[in-house]
This record gives sequence, structure tokens and C-alpha cells, in this order.
Amino acid sequence: MHKAYNVILAAALIISIGAALLLGSTHLSLTALLQGHSDAWQLAINYRFPRIIVAVVGGAMIGMSGVLLQLVLRNHLVDASILGIMNGSQFLTLCIIVMLPFLTNANVIIAGICGVILLLIWRLCIPKQRSTMQLILVGIATAMTFQSLTQLTTTGFGVPLPSLSTVTWSQTWQLLVILVIGIMLLILVWPNLKYFALNSEQLRLLKVPESRMLYLVLAIVGLWSGAVTGLLGVIFFLGAVLPQISRLMAPQAKAQALFLPTSLWGSLLLLNADTIARTVVAPTELPASAVLLAISGPLFILLLIKGGR
Repeated sequence: MHKAYNVILAAALIISIGAALLLGSTHLSLTALLQGHSDAWQLAINYRFPRIIVAVVGGAMIGMSGVLLQLVLRNHLVDASILGIMNGSQFLTLCIIVMLPFLTNANVIIAGICGVILLLIWRLCIPKQRSTMQLILVGIATAMTFQSLTQLTTTGFGVPLPSLSTVTWSQTWQLLVILVIGIMLLILVWPNLKYFALNSEQLRLLKVPESRMLYLVLAIVGLWSGAVTGLLGVIFFLGAVLPQISRLMAPQAKAQALFLPTSLWGSLLLLNADTIARTVVAPTELPASAVLLAISGPLFILLLIKGGR
């Protein structure tokens, strides 16, 4: 059943990639691409392909980050946006670019590093024993603080916020490099992820180095979340919602089995949100993050209501 479910998601993603390639403010003809028309291929290579790759990879990274963060914090209602990490990395990246403009082209890598630093600082500063609601409220307050600072920075210095409409091949390659680095770190910790199903006391009895594994996982989450934010801007609640969708479809699955379907769901939602954003009122383009928030926000409210019960 799990394999069939993943195959269906993969097939839907392939169809969505085809739609994203052809649809937009300027529609591409499949016939023109197959016949090798230079204008059609120039548009596809320079604009559509980087955007599609970033949407697919970025959505998968948000999904995997959500699964990892919920697993190691043992909390099914958190993600990097709710903890304020995305807003914080966006603000710090803007500050670095304003002070050091020559680093503008490396904004994705800088944002990833900022995400790692902020998430590790968050872990050191926030007491371990906090209820779900306390974590969410503190995180949202932190996110709104960074959001206001970001708005002041962009207004005062005229620095534009990132979006999929401005993605370049250079940024795409940076994102792919960060994806590979995160996967390499994930491979190191993968055999031990199953231990987070136990509580801290049980892990101490088993002599499992929980703290070391936790900080390594947080580094992965911070790296991926920051890098995606550097390209797409802040996407609220998506990382919290995606694992829940996968759990709904496979309620008995273990956490490690959720990585693939959650990644596919993230790619599907982000890619289709971007396609909708640039076609529904074409030639005007809507922010893909706003389209996603219109989907993920109500879903997160339902999660809170369910959690409250």
C-alpha cells in the first residue's frame, strides 16, 4: 500500500512538472519544444527549468525538515517557520547583503548558514520542558519580530524580498549543493533516528548520545530551512502540515518511512502553488508563498483543533 501511494504521488509530480513547464504568463507549446524552436527553449532553460527545480527541491526540503524537527522534538505541531527560524534567517541574510553587497550572489548559502546558527541558538536558549502551546506562541512572537525587522530593512534599504520569479541558475546550484550536504549529514544520523521514538530517560539507559544526534539533526533542518527561505521567502506552517498529511495517508508508518511521501507532497504543493500563482491572473504574478499559506494556514488550524482535543 505504501509503495502504491508513493507511486501515485510520483506520477502526480511528473504531471505537475509538465504543466509547470508549459503554463505561465507566456504559454509554451509542447510542439515548439519538440521541434527545437530556439525562443521556446530559451524561455524554458532560462526561466522555467530553474523555477521548477527550485520548487521541487525546495518543497521536498521543507517536508523533510518538518519530519526531522517533529521527530527529534517529539512534537507534531512545529516546523522552522513556527519557531521563527525562517523569518530570522531571512532577516540576517538581508542584513549581511546590505552590509556586504558583494555576497548577494551567495544569498542561498548565507541563508542556510544563518538557519543553522539560529536553530542551534534556539535550542540553547529555549528550556527543554515546554508545552506545545508555549513553543508555538514563543515561536510565532519571534517570527513576527523578525518579520517586522525584515520589513523595516527592505523599506529602508530597498532590498527586494526573494521569490520564485527571480530564481537564477546560480541560486539553483547553491540549493542543490545544500541539499546534498544535508543528505550526507542525514545519512550519518539515519540509523539512530529510530531512537527518538523513545523518551530521553530511556535513551540515557540505552547510552544513546541523544544530544549529539539532536544537534546534528537541527543543523540539517536549519541548513535546509534557511536555504529555502533565501530563495522563496518565508512559507508559514507548510513544514508542520506536510508530515501530518503523510501520517493521515499512512497512520501506522514509522517516522523514517514518512520521508519519501512527505517530500513528494512538499514538491507537489509548492510546484502547483507556483503554477497557480503565475497563471490564475496572468500576466500578473501572485506570490507563491501567499498561495501556499492560503492552503497550509487552514490545515494548521485543523491540526491545532485536533491537538486540543
